[in-house]
Amino acid sequence: MNLRIALLAAAACCAAAQPYQTRVAMDALMDIRFFHQQGNYMMATSIPVLFPPPGETKARLLIKKAGGGAVVTKNMIIEPWPPHNAFGNLKAADGLMGFGPIGAGDYVMSVEMGGKEISAYKFSVAAEKGADPFDPSNELVRTGPWSKTAFLIGPTKDAGDNIQAGIWLSTREFPGYAPKKQIPYTLHLMNAGKQVALVEGVVSEGPWNLFKPEFMRGHGLGPVKWATLIGTPGAYTLELRAAGKTIRSYKFSVAGGKIARIPQSELGYEGTDSLPPQSLLSDARKELFWLAPIQ
Repeated sequence: MNLRIALLAAAACCAAAQPYQTRVAMDALMDIRFFHQQGNYMMATSIPVLFPPPGETKARLLIKKAGGGAVVTKNMIIEPWPPHNAFGNLKAADGLMGFGPIGAGDYVMSVEMGGKEISAYKFSVAAEKGADPFDPSNELVRTGPWSKTAFLIGPTKDAGDNIQAGIWLSTREFPGYAPKKQIPYTLHLMNAGKQVALVEGVVSEGPWNLFKPEFMRGHGLGPVKWATLIGTPGAYTLELRAAGKTIRSYKFSVAGGKIARIPQSELGYEGTDSLPPQSLLSDARKELFWLAPIQ
């Protein structure tokens, strides 16, 4: 009996030691590769977990019909990521990276631990037939949070690192879209209407790829350091442009050496649409500052 009481006390102590809710890194969850010809998914990397429940080793990745039951269930395991107890990694329990397929419809992709949904996002899939009569094709086109999501990637310690952006891009959203056509784009970081950093790139065929480019001071110039950004207060905008048009824009502010976070990116946010403020990128802790779209 005394041993049982001691174990219960230890469990209660561990539970009390975790003040923050368990969350999945949404950048990784949304970036699971989707094969739009077959409707299958493949996990190219593990999915970081923030504040994994102490002692919990199992999880499930689900794709559910909106308002209905699961159409895909993938059993996962939680592996610790030393030396940081606040992080873990989700990996396929069977060692197989693929799962699916799914068809056209409205869905929710979610992660469950201990029978509780901890992170989720909604998306839709539509079937589309190709227009080329000599090369007929069918593909599944997804719409979801990628079309309005972006974040800044910064260091947790060394402010001498370069500024990076995280943004999902698809040639379908750009003027002049055509299958298999490459389209140039630019990202403009603005402070009070003045450009302070630039990204120049090209989007290839393939719907909703995650780009993580570094910002430059200008065309042909060197990178912009994180210290420069947090050391320059003001109201900022990030603008995505293509073919001379602004496709999307975002806003954030810097004050007191910090970037203001949107509510979903705060540690105390309780909704399942939380956008965790840190992730593991190439097995290194990085700060993620999710940006508010300008409506």
